[in-house]
Amino acid sequence: MITIEVNDRSVLDALHKLADAMADTTPLMADVAGVLLGESERQFASESGPLGAWPGLSDTTQALRAKAGYWPGKTLQQSGQLAASVQVEHGNGWASIGSNKVYAPMQFFGGTTSAQSMIPNKRIPARPFLPMNPETHAITPEAEQTVLEVLSGWLDKIIAN
Repeated sequence: MITIEVNDRSVLDALHKLADAMADTTPLMADVAGVLLGESERQFASESGPLGAWPGLSDTTQALRAKAGYWPGKTLQQSGQLAASVQVEHGNGWASIGSNKVYAPMQFFGGTTSAQSMIPNKRIPARPFLPMNPETHAITPEAEQTVLEVLSGWLDKIIAN
C-alpha cells in the first residue's frame, strides 16, 4: 500500500473548511430549495414538465371553465391556488418541495376522479408541476444541473474564503 501524507498548509486548510461547512449544510439546502421552487415556477409558466408539454384540457373542462369565465386560460392555473401552494422546506442535509392542496397529487401524477367529483369517473392526465419525474421520482435534469451548479459555487466559495 502507498501512503501519501499531505503537509501543505493550504490544502489542509481547504479540507478543514470543507469539513466544517459539511457539518451544517442548511445554507446550501436553502439554495437547493430555491432551485426547486424556481424550476416549479418555470414549469407552470411553460405548462410543461419532465415528460414534455402538459396535455391540453378536455372539452368538458374547457366548457366548464368558459362558463365560469376562466377560459381561455392556462392549464392548472384557473385560480392560481395550486401554483401559489407550492412550498419548499430545507434543513441540514435535505430540501423538499410540495403542495398542501388535496388535488395536487391527482394533477401531478394523474388518475381517475371519484364518483363525487365535479367531473365524475374521468381520467386526469399527469401534469407534473414539480421538478420531479412522476414515473421515476427522479429530479428533473434541469433541476439537477442547476443544483450541481449551486453546489459547485458553494464549494468554490468555501475554499476561497
